Amino acid sequence: MPHRIIGIDAGSYSVKVAVVERSFRSFSFIEFYERQVQYNELLTSEECVAITIQGLMDDHDLNWDVACIGFPSQRVTSRLLTFPFGSAKKIGQAIQFEIESYIPFDIEDVVIDYATISQTKNLSRVMAVYVQKGDLVKMLSMFDSVNVDARYVCVEGVDQLNLVNLGMVPPEGAYAVIDMGHEKCTVTICQGRSLGYIRAISLAGKAITDAIAKKLGVPHDEAERLKIEMGQLPLVEEEIVDDISKSVIEAIKGVVDEFLLHLRQTIFTFKETENAPVEGIYLCGGTSRLPGIDRYISDVLKMNVTYLSCTDFHFTNIDRGDAHRHVIPQALALALKGVAGGGPDINLRKGEFAFKGDVEQLGGNVKKVGLVVGLIIFLALINFTAKYYLVKNQVDKLNDDVVAIVSQALPGTQKRLLSSTNAALALIKSRDAEVGERINQLDAMTGMSPLDILAEVSRALPPRDKFKIEVSDINIIEDRVTFSGIVDDFKGVDTAKQAFEQSARFTNVSTGNVSKGVKGEVKFKLSMDIVREGQGGK
Repeated sequence: MPHRIIGIDAGSYSVKVAVVERSFRSFSFIEFYERQVQYNELLTSEECVAITIQGLMDDHDLNWDVACIGFPSQRVTSRLLTFPFGSAKKIGQAIQFEIESYIPFDIEDVVIDYATISQTKNLSRVMAVYVQKGDLVKMLSMFDSVNVDARYVCVEGVDQLNLVNLGMVPPEGAYAVIDMGHEKCTVTICQGRSLGYIRAISLAGKAITDAIAKKLGVPHDEAERLKIEMGQLPLVEEEIVDDISKSVIEAIKGVVDEFLLHLRQTIFTFKETENAPVEGIYLCGGTSRLPGIDRYISDVLKMNVTYLSCTDFHFTNIDRGDAHRHVIPQALALALKGVAGGGPDINLRKGEFAFKGDVEQLGGNVKKVGLVVGLIIFLALINFTAKYYLVKNQVDKLNDDVVAIVSQALPGTQKRLLSSTNAALALIKSRDAEVGERINQLDAMTGMSPLDILAEVSRALPPRDKFKIEVSDINIIEDRVTFSGIVDDFKGVDTAKQAFEQSARFTNVSTGNVSKGVKGEVKFKLSMDIVREGQGGK
């Protein structure tokens, strides 16, 4: 039966979902959906995105076997590291210590993953990424709220390599794939089918809308409309018709020129590091829909620029794909992660965030588990004698602690009755049975349980805001109750006595040992009989 894999690109402007169906011998890109996020002042941005995802899935009745989601590239830090060895084991041991020197906070607060870019016997180049746990928890919680338990949490930009390995024919030299989104542009630089560099530049569609709103002094919604309807980047100024269009284009150019400045720095850094010039650019993302932006970037950078069109891939089988061709790549790249796209093996679902339903990992680690079990048995046999005496001492100490606790709970108990833990427990059970028997006898005699009697005593006394009394001792013996108390004055003794005389559950109320204390308080003792069930009232 074919497996359905979905890639969810949860952007700040719209949510995109690509569906890939995988069979035993092939796979096919069969569905794509996009829905704009509607923000509400009463909800957080994450809640608005979650509602959009839920609505899209409900409307199209989406179901899947594997879900892949992308972590926002602007919240990811990446490092290209070089190690003077080729051992994968050593890389795994060294990566955390290497990353720790770069981050300004506790290493326990980040999630780290990496992929080996190139490797020889004496040299390894590794792309390491790390994100803050709080950001990852927030994202996973958002998807959990719509019942999406993603097996893969990829890093935006990194998995563009899945498109290269499974769909497009890459150039021989270095090239850049730029996903121009709403809040950021993600730049992925590749060499052939290998990842070279990733970076997020926080200048994109939203920055353009903000610039238009500021330039024309219009609300944000109006600026967004002007960008969509009038936005363009003409190479010849004579093509500009009116003043409003001119202002819109000037605002767009200001943001795009600032973005290209950062892009030049990125390309220059890659060239200096890798000694390989970037020879071409592939554009995708919602902002790449801006008319003329490909020609403008090509003219400014003096570089070949074209669009990344996934609708031309041999495995694409969707209708009306051209309407979404600019925004398909990121969602499709995520879905192809579940097809084993051959890109960098980076997945933020590690350690405490690991995908709980992934039994494949368990199967792949059977040999490791066997080795660990064997090692445990071997160490247990070697250290058995030492561990035996250690545990014996601990057990003896626990026995002594139990006996001491029981002695404190039951003072006056003979030591011979506490010779061991079992003896102490037997004594406790015996005392418990005695108390239970006494309670049963009391119930039988009075028709009331001790708790019922205490509740009746509490009900008989006036409210605490009108009458203050401190009960220091109370005893219930057969059908008689006695207790000692403290009140403010002698009048309080009479008040307590009268209260019980008025109760239908008590009779023969008497006081005794009435005396005045050091601080003026009055101490007294009061006793009364309990009226049994069926005995009749006063």
